[in-house]
Amino acid sequence: MRSPLSLFAVVLVAAVAAIAPARVAAADAVANAGDTLSLSPPGVTTFGETGSFVGALAPGRAGVSIDLVSADTVLAQTQTTANGSFSFNLRLNSPGPYLARSGSIVSSSVSVPIRPILTVSLRGDRVVGQPLQLRARLRPAAAGKLRLIVVRGHKRALSRFVPAGKPFIFALARAARHSVWVEVEPNAGYTQIARKFHLGVTAPPLHLGSRGRTVRLLESALIAHHFALLHADSAFGADTLEAVYALQKLSGLSCSGRMSEAAWRALGRSTPPRPRLRGSYIEVDKTKQVLYVVRGGEVALIVPVSTGATGNTPIGIFHVYSKVPGGAVMYYSNYFTGAFAIHGYVDVPPYPASHGCVRVPMWIATHLYGLISMGMRVYIHY
Repeated sequence: MRSPLSLFAVVLVAAVAAIAPARVAAADAVANAGDTLSLSPPGVTTFGETGSFVGALAPGRAGVSIDLVSADTVLAQTQTTANGSFSFNLRLNSPGPYLARSGSIVSSSVSVPIRPILTVSLRGDRVVGQPLQLRARLRPAAAGKLRLIVVRGHKRALSRFVPAGKPFIFALARAARHSVWVEVEPNAGYTQIARKFHLGVTAPPLHLGSRGRTVRLLESALIAHHFALLHADSAFGADTLEAVYALQKLSGLSCSGRMSEAAWRALGRSTPPRPRLRGSYIEVDKTKQVLYVVRGGEVALIVPVSTGATGNTPIGIFHVYSKVPGGAVMYYSNYFTGAFAIHGYVDVPPYPASHGCVRVPMWIATHLYGLISMGMRVYIHY
């Protein structure tokens, strides 16, 4: 004869056995034919943040399994409550479309307006004509195109599509306060967003005797554009002055030796001159009063010169036939025909002033002497 405790255990096991299948069945329950599903999306949601979808099964009942689906992929699962409602909290990386599904019953598809994430950085010296580097990152990249807009006063100075995630180099040609912004031209499903800031661009009025960071910027830019200079030392000395003369000569500006807004703009637009001959040689332009050191068909160095005051510096193609180092007046001479030479001199004004030779500044004479080899061609022209 079983004890009361033993009989209680048998009854309990039987009850559990009877209840367990019902629970399993409830967990696996899906909507029936004739049921309907509705789904409502969250409002505008920032990319990567959590949004809440809500929906309902009709007629309502508890325990029906619901999937949230996008592009045939199940993103989340839940069950209905007693009144048939359900919800999903999901980190959103796409506008969708999304739909709710239970068995063969599906809701209408919905989309979520996604606000993309835009970060913008701008580097560079705020000086007329000098390069500024913009880098804009858009998440997700599929959210749209990026447009850079620059406005000066009431005039649009620049409007350009820019690549996302890659540096974009541009320069501004006027000393003024600019409004700059990068905006997203959104693709379907994404919202517009922009980042705006103000940018003051200056044209530092540098001249002989100036010192400081902007002088170093000027000297570095001159060197980068192949103008002869001793080095970038932040001091506007004789070498900087004569390099500025060369810049002004090539740009058609008056040779003031001062960095005006026009000179800064010319420096920003400067491109290496095109040599007239092929190969490696020395070229002297009497009209512009500059000398080019040409290497492999490209201008490697631009040097200011002063040729014959009476226009008597000969024109044509010559060859260096004699080289004389040192010298008190004609310093480190490179003779190319007769008594005519390329040599250093204490006074190299930005106009023709010599007796017929090609004067170059003393500080570049020894370096130039090393670049000019015996027999090298010298081409002089107007």
